[in-house]
Amino acid sequence: MKMFAKAFAIIAIAAAPVAAQPIDGQMVGGTLLATQDSPTQFGDAVGGGQDSAGGSEVNQMFGSISGGTLNFGITGNLESNFNKLWIFFDAVPGGENVLANDNNDGGFNEINNLAGLTFDNGFEPDHGMRIEIGGTFHAIRQFDLIDNTGGDIATGGGVGDLPLNAVAGAFGTTVGWDNSNVLGVDGASAANAATATTGWEFVIDLNSFFGALPSSIGVTAFVSNDNGEFLSNQVLPGISGGGNLADPTMVDFNNISGNQFATIVPEPATLSLLGLGAIALIRRRR
Repeated sequence: MKMFAKAFAIIAIAAAPVAAQPIDGQMVGGTLLATQDSPTQFGDAVGGGQDSAGGSEVNQMFGSISGGTLNFGITGNLESNFNKLWIFFDAVPGGENVLANDNNDGGFNEINNLAGLTFDNGFEPDHGMRIEIGGTFHAIRQFDLIDNTGGDIATGGGVGDLPLNAVAGAFGTTVGWDNSNVLGVDGASAANAATATTGWEFVIDLNSFFGALPSSIGVTAFVSNDNGEFLSNQVLPGISGGGNLADPTMVDFNNISGNQFATIVPEPATLSLLGLGAIALIRRRR
């Protein structure tokens, strides 16, 4: 009986509720997917305000799948001049390896200024997010590259409404955003990319966002100017120290060293512990 009781005690501990971390864009972390390797050529914010005056950057990317939920985060910041952070997910069949010019990003469709951009072979995004902030407006929007639809996840009054703390938005997405980062990369070096701890956090219901329960999800992210016609060198995964990518219609990530996408896979912990319990039961029956 001791082995039987011990096995179920282990499972009970695994199933016990764990205090959730705040979804506030602070202390962003989790399973590391990518770290920036390029000094920012889109300026470096040093003031510590939610307007990130002076620059935009992305430092690290984190992500994991647990049950039917995607936990995803990026450290960094966006200057409040309507620069865009674009996040593309490859989760279900039917995406676009080369972006078309008939997409809807839920805003003014600046995504079509990215038309012609070619992702790495094997990466065909089907959904994504577009993030921006100006002085009195901010928006996080979802887009669907299969249905050519888009819509608001969360919008508000700009700098004055940040940081966002566990905002329950549309498409099954809860958002945290702290835009005050001054750490991470600067204009001369990417050596301190891992020091940034604030940025964007998302808890995403897979069925609501993707209409499916994907077994793995590919992801890439990059910063552009306000209308999407000029790409920075702030890409995750990084571009190995390269400069601004400029005209997106001329960008082919296959021509850049490494893969500019990462893969998010389900967490194995629950299955491992359940397997341990089953082994203990078998031993007891012998």
